Formats: sequence, structure tokens, C-alpha cells
Amino acid sequence: MVGQPSQQWAGQPADDKHMPPAASAASAVTLLAGIWLLLAPSVLDYPAGSSARGHDIVIGSALAVLAVVRVVAPRDVPWFSVVNVLLGGWLVMAPFVLDHIADIGVAMANDVVVGLIVVVSAATSAATTFAGRRRAGDS
Repeated sequence: MVGQPSQQWAGQPADDKHMPPAASAASAVTLLAGIWLLLAPSVLDYPAGSSARGHDIVIGSALAVLAVVRVVAPRDVPWFSVVNVLLGGWLVMAPFVLDHIADIGVAMANDVVVGLIVVVSAATSAATTFAGRRRAGDS
């Protein structure tokens, strides 16, 4: 209608100055990390019986699902990014806790690097969203 702000496909006003695109962009990085984690066991050829294989598929799936919601609707459910920060932290610790070090060095390195990327990108997404909501006055 004439005179009403246009709507983005995520249901937010297109002129929302309080929600910079950084939240969606950071969540897109988390989404890509989740997809990579799903593919990594095959691409990096983890052994079939390795616990790292199942672990990366489960964590990658969770990261991807939560991140896709954040990419589509960055203003909604910013705590999904907080959960992704925790999952990223778990990825960094998991090789040591689950003893992936002895089995597969490449899986350990992959989990640590991807975990650090997820922690940074998900924290950026959450912080950007919470700051934008605070500026808008609707925490």
C-alpha cells in the first residue's frame, strides 16, 4: 500500500535502522560453518567408526538449523546465536574431552578451527542483535 513501509521477506521493515545487516552476515558465516561440519567427515575422510564423524554431523546440523533462522529473521530469537556460541565452544573442547586427538588429528584441527569461527561469528550476531534491540528500546 502507498505510504506504508515496505516489508522484507523476513517480516521486518526494510528501513529498520536498528538492525544492521551484520547480524545476518555473521549468522551466514555460522551457517556455512555448520554446513562444512556436516560435510567434513566425508571430505576429510574420517574413519567410518570414528566418534568424531557422528559428533560433527550432529553439531553441524544443530549449528546450521539455528543459523538459518538467524539469517532469515535476524531480529528474532537472538538467543539462537547464544546457543551457537556454546556449540562453538564445545567444538573447541570436544576433541580433548572426547579424545579425538588420538584417533584423528585432522578431525581435531577441524573442530577447533570451526569452533573458533562459530564462537566469533555467533557472538557477533548475538551482540549486534541485542545492541540493535536496545537502541530500538524493545529488549
